[in-house]
Formats: sequence, C-alpha cells, structure tokens
Amino acid sequence: VFSLGFGPRLVGFKRAGTDYRICLLPLGGYVKMAGETYDDELTGSKDEFLSRPKHHRFAVAVAGPLMNIGLAIVLLASTYTIGIQVPSYRTELPIVGALGADSSAEAAGVRVQDRILAIDGNPMSSWQDTEITIATSPGEILKISLEREGSRIETEVVVTKAEGTEMGTIGVEPWIPFIIAGTLEGSPARLAGLKLGDEIVEVSSPGRVIKDPYSMPSFISEHEGQPLLFKLRRGNEFLEFAISPAVIAGKVLIGVERQRPSHIEQYNLIESLNKSIQRNWELTLLTCQIVGKIVTGKTSLKTMSGPIEIARYSGAAASGGLVSLLLFMALVSLQLGIFNLFPIPILDGGVIAMLAFETLIRRDLSIKVKERVFQVGFIFLILLMGAVILNDISKYLPFSQ
Repeated sequence: VFSLGFGPRLVGFKRAGTDYRICLLPLGGYVKMAGETYDDELTGSKDEFLSRPKHHRFAVAVAGPLMNIGLAIVLLASTYTIGIQVPSYRTELPIVGALGADSSAEAAGVRVQDRILAIDGNPMSSWQDTEITIATSPGEILKISLEREGSRIETEVVVTKAEGTEMGTIGVEPWIPFIIAGTLEGSPARLAGLKLGDEIVEVSSPGRVIKDPYSMPSFISEHEGQPLLFKLRRGNEFLEFAISPAVIAGKVLIGVERQRPSHIEQYNLIESLNKSIQRNWELTLLTCQIVGKIVTGKTSLKTMSGPIEIARYSGAAASGGLVSLLLFMALVSLQLGIFNLFPIPILDGGVIAMLAFETLIRRDLSIKVKERVFQVGFIFLILLMGAVILNDISKYLPFSQ
C-alpha cells in the first residue's frame, strides 16, 4: 500500500501489486510492504519484506529516514541559493541590550552592554547560540561568563519559563542599535536635520543619560516640549542635536522610524550545500539534546508539537512566502528523519535496532517475541501521539492560557 493520509480508503487504484490510495485522515501518509508484519502469512516469497535477507531489510529501513534528511538538506540549500533574510543581531556577538524588570538576569547582576562569553563553559559566539541554549534550559541554573568593561565576571542565572510557553528565558534582549529608517514630515527630527541611517547613540537631559536603545522611546515621551541632547553616529562622525519632543498622533515623539538591521545570506550552489549540511547537523544535535531533556524530565513534553500545531505553523510559513515555506518544510522533514531513526519498535529505527540485535546474537528472535515488541512500540506511539494532540488542543483552551 502507498497511502496519502490514514484511516479508511477513499479513492485510489492498483498497479503492479501496489494499492495507491488516498485515505480519510490527511495527517501524512505511509507505505505498507507485503509481508512486513508478523501476523502476515509468510510464504518465503521474495516479494515479502520479512522473507528478505537482513541486509535488504536494513537498507529499506534506513532509506526512508535518509530520504527525509536528504530532502531537508536539499530544501535548505535551495533557500540559501535564493537568499535568506536574517536579523543581523542573531549572527552578531551576544551583547545584552535590555533587561526585563525583576528578571532572573537582573537579579544575577547582569547589566546592559555586558557581553555573554560562555554558558556552562560553552563559548557563545552569536546571539542565536545564546538564545537556543537558554530557550532549551527551562528550570535550570546556568553558569554565565560575562565581559564588562574589559573584565570577566562569573555569575549564575535561574532560567524561568517564558510566559505562555515551555521555553526558557532569563529576561534579556539583544543589543540592537537605534538606527533611523526615516523621519516624519514636519517632525522635530526632520526639522533638526536627522537623516536615514543615523544611529542614536545617546539621549540626555540635565542630570540623566540614556544609552539603552530600548529605554530611549519612553525617556523621550517623558519630555514633551523639553530640549533633549541627542548624540548621533553618522558614518564615522559623531554629531549632537538639541531636539524637543512634540505630540504626534497622540504620542510624545521626535518623529523617527526605527530600522531593524538585517542582511541577506546567499551563496553559490556548493556553498549553499555545505551551509545546509552544517545547519542540519546543528539542528540534529539540538533535536537530540531536547529529546534527551524530555526523557530525563528536564524539559516538558509540551515543547513537542503535533499535527494541529504543525498545520498552524505551516499556514503561517506559507503566508510568509516561498523561502519561509521551504525553511519550514526542511525543518519538518529533518525532524521526521531523526524521529524515525529512534530505536522505537514499529518505526524504522526499531527495525534497524532489532536487525542489529539479531546480528549481534547471531540468531533470529522468535515471532512471538517480535510480536510483543511490535505491540509495545505501537502502544507507545499511540500514547505519545495522544499526548501531543491533547497538548496541541490545550493551547487553545481558555483555562490553559
């Protein structure tokens, strides 16, 4: 059987001994080979999966997950060839730009403009590395190494859960420069001579200086009609302007639009393939790390998404354009490939593990033992799928918010 969907058969056709069908439940699909289950009546025919030599069965079991992983590599390489727009802060050094009020980072003594050097001894070369490490460690205490004004500082931070999610947070935001994307017609900023590309480095009033880009808007809004001193970087020059905030559209502003710096990651075919392999390997290690934390109880099962959430994410990815959709498809394909390699009976990984065990002991297990193992794996998957679907549903229930 080659089926799109699960459950009762709706339509299809038979050709060369295979039933090609579309089924009622559109939650993926499956391939069922002749003679692949232990309750089939085996005749020893070469068309039966269980009648084939071990190395043939091993090749078939490995082929599916490898195709999933291969597809992920091809899809991600395609996006790198087309070009991916990436927020610049994610690939830059992890410098703290803001601290949440009463956050665990603030309690641990972390300050704005601290650079995060390492977490639990692992070097942090970008904000993306830092984000992933923190997000996958809810409830843990992390040892963080900071650089502050040339000095190295060691501290410990408790990772809490971000509101409404199972992901970890310590209450820090990345340092994103306040770069002007434009000025409003007739605004104080336009009249003062601020230009596209200017970076606001500092805003000050008598007795107070603000260098934190996140705090600048609220500081400006507190000084309607009062002149503030703005220090700007324009190219290699530093300039100063005195600007008085005014009411614009019901808010106290100087009339600038903020730019979120980003860049395009685009490579030739060979570079894209190498970049894709590297990224998929990193995601594989991350997936195994998260699964390990779920198994050991360090991370909640709620971090997993089922078909309902995947459908929602796929819709959002599709609305984001071709590159966004390809990125999502690559991620799902990689996850399927990895999951199918886990040594769970009924999955490809379970078949591989059983073949390896039989090769090790140099004899085949009895049909009765294999049936029991198969049944345990089936029950486990049903329970896991049920838990994940209930988790998906609970995210939309009022009492779970």
